Amino acid sequence: MSESQSSQSDKPKRWQDMALPAFFVHLTASTLGAAIVGFIAAFLLACLTAAFTKNTSGGNWVDHVTDQRIFNAAGEPYFLFPVLGGIALGALSYRYSRSSSAAWVWVLPTIVLIWNVLTWKNGRDPYWPDVWNNYFGSHCGGSECLYELFVTMPFYTSLAYAVGWIGRRILKSNTI
Repeated sequence: MSESQSSQSDKPKRWQDMALPAFFVHLTASTLGAAIVGFIAAFLLACLTAAFTKNTSGGNWVDHVTDQRIFNAAGEPYFLFPVLGGIALGALSYRYSRSSSAAWVWVLPTIVLIWNVLTWKNGRDPYWPDVWNNYFGSHCGGSECLYELFVTMPFYTSLAYAVGWIGRRILKSNTI
C-alpha cells in the first residue's frame, strides 16, 4: 500500500467528523438549537397547562399561556428548558457525529462570557453586584435581560450540550 493511500484512509470520510466544520455545527446546535428546542418545549407544556386551567390573566388565551409558571422556567436567570434541550441535543448529536469537537463547544461561549464580565462598564452601582444582576441574577431589568439571553444562556446551553455528548459517549463505550 502506498503512502498516499494510507494517508487518505486516515482522513475523516464524512464532513460530520472533520474538526472545524463539525465544531461550528455543534456550536450552533448547542447555542441556537438548544434555545429553540427549550423554548418550544416550554411553550408546548405551558399550552397544555393553560388548556386545563382557568384563565385568570384578564386577557386572551396567549396571555394565559405566558402567565404559566412552567413557561417562566424557560427564561432567565436559569434557562431550565434550554439547558435540558442542550443536554438532549448533545446526547442525540453523538449518534450523528463522533467528532470530539462537540465536547469543546463550551469554550467559545465561556470566553465570550468572561470577556463581557471583565469589560463590564457599570453605572452608579457597585461593580460585582451589577455584573451579577446583568449576567446571572433575576434583577436584570435595566438591560432587559439581553446580556443573560445573548451571553449567559449560550454558555449554559453549550456546557449542557457538551455534558450530554460526553455522557452519551461514556454510556455508549460502557455498553459495548
